[in-house]
Order: sequence, then structure tokens, then C-alpha cells
Amino acid sequence: MPSVFNCKFFCAVLPALFLAAFANGQKLPNIQKTALRAPANIKVDGKVNEWPAGLQAYNHAIQASYTIANDDNKLYLIVSSNRKEIINKMINGGVSLVVNKVRKSMVGGVSVMYPVFAPDNSPVINLNVLYDTKADAPNANRKIDSLIKVNNALLNDKAKFIRLSGVQGDIDTLISVYNKDGVKAYSAFDGNRNYTLEISVDLKVLGLSINNKTPFNYAIRFNELKLDYVPGVDITRNTEGVITQMKVTDVKLANSYMSVLNTTDCWGTYTLAK
Repeated sequence: MPSVFNCKFFCAVLPALFLAAFANGQKLPNIQKTALRAPANIKVDGKVNEWPAGLQAYNHAIQASYTIANDDNKLYLIVSSNRKEIINKMINGGVSLVVNKVRKSMVGGVSVMYPVFAPDNSPVINLNVLYDTKADAPNANRKIDSLIKVNNALLNDKAKFIRLSGVQGDIDTLISVYNKDGVKAYSAFDGNRNYTLEISVDLKVLGLSINNKTPFNYAIRFNELKLDYVPGVDITRNTEGVITQMKVTDVKLANSYMSVLNTTDCWGTYTLAK
């Protein structure tokens, strides 16, 4: 009997549960406004401090901050969040960078998705403990630092694959993070409990060239999670697994999980910076 929650049904019945973006994001534009050259010392290592200008936008759909940048050879994405529900979605659903030179559509575009885990090998990361630890609690800094180190070790150990689609040529659709195909990805927690994910892709893999000034469309897609239950919601199903009744028992808790139950994406237009 299927037990995966039907997020489309939930979204239709309870539209009022969508979260507003947190205040920090309101200081940034919703979509990055200008092209940006990547820092000369850039490394794909999940660290924001290599970006001296800071992240360029906070998108309300994905509820995360991001920057798109390039150098002569690569396109870079860095995306970051400090909300545990969004981080859960980024890690377990994966983040996709999509490039489409023709239209704002997944169809006909190139997609790079990370992280991808081997079957039954996803990291078990207790985000509740990490984010519910109060900064003024006894030994809080030591506990938080320890949790961050453990979580980063888990991610480094288990996030070994990148999924590609729409790429021309002989590149496999599932490649190792140690590939020689011009695609890199990494993610990590920092000392402020931000989770940051970075992707770089050779321009030639995306069908782009630094000498071509034609704008292209990009998307940052957070893929949905398939949950067996929704915290804060009592769900009744019939014998075939179809939802017949739902009752919200904790509005705040249900609200916090709303954004992970469906795919969300941020679309923009970018012209390579020379």
C-alpha cells in the first residue's frame, strides 16, 4: 500500500500554510540582477567566504540565497540556507542547476543535480539537534562545532555522485564527484550553521562559450521529498493508500514542512561576464 504523502493535494487544500521568507533574505533581490566574474581563487568547497561580494540574491520560492557566476571556462552556482527544513530538502532531494538556451523549461535543457546518494546510503543527519541547540546553552559552541564536523564528514563520505541530463556527447548520466568530465560539486555546513552547496560546470558541457554574449535561462531547482508522513498533520488513508481526510494538529509545525513537499525552482536569465 503506497504511503508517500500526496503533496499536490496538500498544497491545494492548505494554501495558507506557505511560509514567508525570513527577514535577512528581504535585503537581497529575488533574482540575481547582473552577471558576475567568479573570484580568481574560487574552490568548489561549500564555503561562502571565498565570495567577497557575498551572495547576490535571496529567492522566495526556494527560500535560499544564491549566486551565479562564471570565468572563461566554467559556470558556478553557490546556494545557501540556514533553515533546517530547506536544508533537509537540499540534501535528501538534491539541488539541480538547469541551463536552457531557448526557454525557461526543463525540456531541452542541461541539468546537473547534486548530491546524489547510492541506494540505501543517504547520510543520517540530525538537523533538529543541530538547529535546536541554543547558542547560550552550556557548552553550546563545543556541541555545535562537534555536530558540524560530524555532519560534514558524513556528507563527504556519502555524497559521491552527480546526476546529469540533457548533456550532449558521451558523458554518463550518473558520474562520480571525482570525474574528469568538467563537473564539480560539494556541500558543507559552516560555523554559523549555514548549509552551502556549490556546483561548477565546464561551459562546453552546457553548450556555452565565453565568446557568446547571448543570454540563456537558468534554474535552481530544489527537488521534492517523499515523506511517509507530514509532521503536524494527521492523515487518514483508505485501503488503497488514497488520502481521505487530513487534520492539522500543529499549524506551526505543518507550516515549516510545507516547502519540502513539492519541487520549487528559481528561474533567471544570465549573460556570461567577460
